[in-house]
Amino acid sequence: MDRDRFIAKRYDKLGQHLNGRNTVQVFEQAPSPVLRPFIKRFLVVEFPALHRDAHLPDTNPVAAFSFRGECRLDGNQWAPPTAFTGLRETLRTHEHCHSHAVLLATFTPVGAAAFLQPPLEEFSGTTTDLAGILGRPEELDQLHEQLAEAQNHGRRVKLLEDFLIARVRVSAPDPLVAAAVAWLDQGAGARRIGDLTQYIGLSQSALERRFRRIIGISPKKFASMVRLRHAVRLRAAGADLTAIAHAAGYFDQSHFIKDFRRAIGSTPDAFFRQTLVN
Repeated sequence: MDRDRFIAKRYDKLGQHLNGRNTVQVFEQAPSPVLRPFIKRFLVVEFPALHRDAHLPDTNPVAAFSFRGECRLDGNQWAPPTAFTGLRETLRTHEHCHSHAVLLATFTPVGAAAFLQPPLEEFSGTTTDLAGILGRPEELDQLHEQLAEAQNHGRRVKLLEDFLIARVRVSAPDPLVAAAVAWLDQGAGARRIGDLTQYIGLSQSALERRFRRIIGISPKKFASMVRLRHAVRLRAAGADLTAIAHAAGYFDQSHFIKDFRRAIGSTPDAFFRQTLVN
């Protein structure tokens, strides 16, 4: 029996969808145990019609393997067929062409460093052709053909899992950086970096160097992204902006609005009004 499960839902529940009607189909699968420390989930996303969306800054890097159709990034750049997107501190937009279909590997915050040789800081805020990162473009070409010809999405995920397992360079993520990420996540990004260095047992400069190499950005910027996404989840649950600013660790509502505008390009009121309508 075909194990594919097609889920009619928002492509990213925290994303701002710019089209009036959602027609996206999503297949989701958890990674196998050997990849679980590095991969959060696999998604196959199909866009039967032209679809425009926008996504909040996220603490999870993504590798994307388009096996049908094309996607335009931020209105002016065509995404490579195989691409890696590092952590971004600002909103990103996608225009998915008719019949675009893509397999996504969403990494854990510390997971991408297990596959990519250069420091992750080199990929911060960018989408890069994986062929130039991994080398051996003929292997990616072969994977692209296999994904396009696969009979179902479960088979596509298996093909990508095998590809990644053959390239994982470590048995486990960096333990200190993983502990730092978990500590920041537990505090919803509102904890002080000085307290983090005491918890981890490294100086601030040593922690920052290690964090940038494994994650791609500084602990302070990572905490800001965690805090922003926590604020959006609170708003989606019905909290007002004053309560959100306090619960998410902002000094006051004006600081929350300033940080939100810098990352998203609009005020929280304008963003949430559009999101809730859609």
